[in-house]
Amino acid sequence: MSDNELFDADEEVGGEEIASGGKKIGFIPGLAIQILKWTGIVLGAVIFVVTIVMVTLHLLGDGLTTQTRVPGESEAYEDSRPVLDWYSGIGELRGQTADETRHTFIINPHIGYDVDNRAVQNELIQRNIQIREEILLYFSSRRANELLGIENRTRIKNDLVTRINNLMATGRIRDVAFDSFQVVDF
Repeated sequence: MSDNELFDADEEVGGEEIASGGKKIGFIPGLAIQILKWTGIVLGAVIFVVTIVMVTLHLLGDGLTTQTRVPGESEAYEDSRPVLDWYSGIGELRGQTADETRHTFIINPHIGYDVDNRAVQNELIQRNIQIREEILLYFSSRRANELLGIENRTRIKNDLVTRINNLMATGRIRDVAFDSFQVVDF
């Protein structure tokens, strides 16, 4: 069936018929059928397009999820932490605590310093062994209960920044962060 025949069939549905008495019948019902048919086609096309868009968004991961703000965080807090470069050459350190029943600590520290400060970066590389020793001595001189907990973790980070800065001659580090921080019975 060609396109012309398809449209010709549409005209027959909406056409007028002449009854035996010369009256025209079927004009209004034929027009209503045409309107309903095209409304159905347009509505079907809209539903099809919306379905394709929703499936595509779902597959791409955008979805319709909304992001909510964490209560208690203000704009001032978000802007207070500077962007730092990180020295990761220390590597994983293991040792034992000063407890009578020894605990093993396993840490992987990273040292934060001002962005593009090559002098500090070079000194961190040159003093790698001294910094490793300072961190090991610090952890080995503490008991397990002094290393566990959020309050202790903040104190440990501040203490390590002070100790490492005492070793440094050309600049200052700003922060210490840990990839892993474990204290286990051993």
